[in-house]
Amino acid sequence: MNKAVLGAIIAAMAVLGFLLAPISLQNVDAARLKRSIETKQLTSEPHAWLVGHESHQAVKVLPLQDNVVYSGRLTFTADKNVDIVILHPKDTFAAGTRVTGQNELAGKEFDAEIYRSVGTSGTWVFNNALQVELHTTNGEAFNATVTVYYQARAVTGELPQPQVEMPRTIVVSEFVPWFVPSALQIEPGTAVQWDASEAASVHTITVVTRITDLQLNMDKEYTAKTLAILNPGDRSQVWKPDAGVYVYVCAIHPYMVGVISVGVPYNAITQDNDPSNDITTQKFASWIWGPGPWERPASILPPPSTPGVGEVWIDAQFDSMKDKYLGNMLGKFAKPWPGSINVIDAKTWQRVAKIGQGLNNPHNLWESADGKFVVQTNWHDNYLTVIDAEKHEIFKNYITTGMDPAHIAVTPDNKWVVTGINAGSEFQVFDASKMFDPNVKPEDIKPAFSIRASVPLAGPHGFWLTPDGLIAGPYHMANHIAVLSLNERKEMHRPINPAQLDDPAAPGKKLGAGIPIASYIGPEINGHRYWVTAFVMLEQDRLLQGRLLIYDIGEKVGGPSNPTLVKVLKVNGTPIQSPISPDGRYVVSANSGGLFVIDDEKHAKAAITVVKLDYEDPSKTDVALVIPGYSGTHGVSYGYKEGGGLYAYVTAKFAPVLRVIDVEKIEEAIEKNDPMIAVAGDVDLGDSWGGMGVIAIPNANWYPTLDENPAKGRFQ
Repeated sequence: MNKAVLGAIIAAMAVLGFLLAPISLQNVDAARLKRSIETKQLTSEPHAWLVGHESHQAVKVLPLQDNVVYSGRLTFTADKNVDIVILHPKDTFAAGTRVTGQNELAGKEFDAEIYRSVGTSGTWVFNNALQVELHTTNGEAFNATVTVYYQARAVTGELPQPQVEMPRTIVVSEFVPWFVPSALQIEPGTAVQWDASEAASVHTITVVTRITDLQLNMDKEYTAKTLAILNPGDRSQVWKPDAGVYVYVCAIHPYMVGVISVGVPYNAITQDNDPSNDITTQKFASWIWGPGPWERPASILPPPSTPGVGEVWIDAQFDSMKDKYLGNMLGKFAKPWPGSINVIDAKTWQRVAKIGQGLNNPHNLWESADGKFVVQTNWHDNYLTVIDAEKHEIFKNYITTGMDPAHIAVTPDNKWVVTGINAGSEFQVFDASKMFDPNVKPEDIKPAFSIRASVPLAGPHGFWLTPDGLIAGPYHMANHIAVLSLNERKEMHRPINPAQLDDPAAPGKKLGAGIPIASYIGPEINGHRYWVTAFVMLEQDRLLQGRLLIYDIGEKVGGPSNPTLVKVLKVNGTPIQSPISPDGRYVVSANSGGLFVIDDEKHAKAAITVVKLDYEDPSKTDVALVIPGYSGTHGVSYGYKEGGGLYAYVTAKFAPVLRVIDVEKIEEAIEKNDPMIAVAGDVDLGDSWGGMGVIAIPNANWYPTLDENPAKGRFQ
């Protein structure tokens, strides 16, 4: 080997040595340091890990790990005024407060760096931290979104390496049963993960209750918590639940229900050697639902003997139409998304059309002012559909909105179309003339403007638009309610938090956690104007009980900028749509029913609750009638009865039946204490499951008589 070659080899080895040294140091560094950026949706829990803090609420932004300290900064928004708490190693932060751990932190002491009431948003820096928390001392639960930029450093040696294990995966879908598998049996310590790669909309994983033992007792101290908010394509972080039976839902689409049994036999769901006397069958069978062949119950009534006026359009959201699965009616991404619209001739009570092309879980609909078009939301997606009401055909489709548009309305002058973005914090408003113009392409239609909620992740669901431009806004995801102005494009007052209201049905308690699912405003009469919100309880001792929150926003109390509480009424479990009749006499409330026997059998069952409104003495407003309903009673809308008067059309999610209430016979039913007097009849929808939104054409929700309705022409 000549000297030149040898020199080259030596030089190359020297260069390689210089390269390998920093690579080796980087490997050592990587074993001791981790730099990361994470965004988390967090829900507080009782601060049980520090002595004396048991009544507080907190979230762990960065949790304690053995041999690890953190440095970095966090940016947060929260729905409550929070504290920042940074736990340091003992005797390393002289200005701190000495605190003692318990439960998972038992035997440890820390120096706590605490900053009180820093607000509902901000940015904070931390150094040499063992754990970083957001915290409140008043015991009220809170939600927060946190982005944290941090370095985790091993105090000695290397960072702990996470054990790699394959989690049990639950697929999130837009099709029944939505979570696959919908029931999962695992051992304690098993990791669970949700996969939304097949989803087309935003979903949450929200655990609503925990069963603690073989006697199926509920954990009364459990607080509902959201584990994940999943966009299409997301995977959740893994969850390792403690022993118990957990019932979880998508909080945006709360009929999406799953059960995870951790170390507790759960034969009613798994069907493994299920004995006929297994008490879980009675207790939990109704949690897991799926459509099947419709067996007409003996209680189903014939259709009403008096015809209605026009047509009744019903969203059958779970309908799995045969033509879709044969490939004849595929939607976005060439998939047979579920759902149809059933059009019923109110004269004959027969179905005259079934519209399914290009729909994805159609949830709510409204007619144009002239009755020529119907605008439809696709709740498990991000678009609106316009339908020619006379031809019963899709007129325009795939008008893009924010994620998960739920409810919709068209202004009485045909100027605006309004929809609430259930996975966001806004109402999007579109130019109706572009919607109904055949020369404007769907992709060219964008929101003209938005009205934003002032609370984060508000999730407006069942809103109500009045002819004079008020919007009753239920902030479903944030547990707040507000009245907004379409004309002024803003909230009329500071949003109200129902959690802080007294619950007259549970003396000494607040309403607490819950879902304000739908909200309505009626006409002004005698200086009073009622604003009614359906509220579903999530407190463990009143889980799924129903309340109607009734406010006065009439002239006598200062108008919509000054809502005045009239009453909180107890109604049957899980109240949903609860509109005020156009003449202001009644609230007809659809109650899906409690999935547990809440306090007695009456309040657990699906029902149609009628509240009689009093405009002389608002305090006399009260429940007047409870009419039996079908499983999953959900939607309510008013239509005209031939010869005069009103019908209330009521849908059901878990029974393909439309129940028709004769509004003119409610008083007689009250006087004779016979609810069935008010039931005009039932309309069998065959295989069309998932009854949600419903509207009559012409629509009587705003106009007490047909003569007042501008869309009357087609059906006179």
